[in-house]
Amino acid sequence: MTRRDTKSGILDAAGRIVLERGAMGLTLEAVAAEAGLSKGGLLYHYGSKEQLLTAMIGRLIEVTEQRIEDHRARDSGHGSWARGYLDACASDGLPETDPTGRLGIALLAAGAADPELLADLRSRQATWRERLHDDGISPARALTVRLAADGLWLNDIFDLRVLEPEDRAAVLRELEALTRGE
Repeated sequence: MTRRDTKSGILDAAGRIVLERGAMGLTLEAVAAEAGLSKGGLLYHYGSKEQLLTAMIGRLIEVTEQRIEDHRARDSGHGSWARGYLDACASDGLPETDPTGRLGIALLAAGAADPELLADLRSRQATWRERLHDDGISPARALTVRLAADGLWLNDIFDLRVLEPEDRAAVLRELEALTRGE
């Protein structure tokens, strides 16, 4: 197994721990056991819990950006970046094993443990804002969709049932319509 595969396996194991036990259950010992490694083996790849959380946030950024690009491969019109972001944040129809939820919980755990661990995510915000501003629709409209998508995503992360399924579907349709200038 390559070092990259091992690191990816560790991140997957950490995600499973967060999903099953919550953010407080994310310990180096638990992750090492879940990944089938000794604690020393885990520390070889991630020297601290902070490094592990930072890597999980990096993975969340990668997953989000990949989903946006996957969406844009099918939809390249005005507002496609905002629609891709909306699609990336909506967990509707995703399998329970999808990394979005557990990485999101890791993000919240990292922010609670040490706000500095969110530095990579903070640094991406300027790029994402720029992409929304250059998306071919009103920047205010694109940012409104983005903030609403973040809210829906956080509702999913916390398992808050703010909306009934039919209301959620209607909200998603409305947000997508905003990205098309409707």
